[in-house]
Amino acid sequence: MVDAPSGTKQDILASARDLFAKHGYDGTSIRQLTSSLGITPAALYYHFSSKHEVLEGIMTGFIEGGERLLEGLRSLGRGPDTVRPALEGYYDLLASDVRVFRLVFNDAAIQQGAIGQRIRVQAREFFGHLVGTEPDVEDRIRAAAAVGTIRLSLEQPGVDPEVHRSRIVNRAMLLMED
Repeated sequence: MVDAPSGTKQDILASARDLFAKHGYDGTSIRQLTSSLGITPAALYYHFSSKHEVLEGIMTGFIEGGERLLEGLRSLGRGPDTVRPALEGYYDLLASDVRVFRLVFNDAAIQQGAIGQRIRVQAREFFGHLVGTEPDVEDRIRAAAAVGTIRLSLEQPGVDPEVHRSRIVNRAMLLMED
């Protein structure tokens, strides 16, 4: 059995999530992170061996959620009746932690690193599920518009992911059916 993360470890992850979102991954120093928590660098390094490991800790849930989404889609197979569950799953993944979602899609340092690579692989498989095995240009345009609608909608100020879920997913579905 795995022990639950300590309060300090969770505090480090929460503070790092906020600082990375505000200043970017490269723009956040270990000193900023430790001073925001009132801990020493030694205390941080007790829990994480590096700033990159802190990032991995933040991203773990997002990446694992992506894998669960893809596993579910693989078990559904492909077809018109799987588009809505795919878009709902994608929405739920992004909405599960909007700060992490924004960090992933807005931070070039993360996008260019190993974590970004893993997420790009997941994104390609997800997109492939939406467009099918032999997509034409129209299929790719529809899928790009649907995915973009979800992503951009969740980035809008005032959007409450729980309140606006059905409206956003319905709009994405309309684009897929266009």
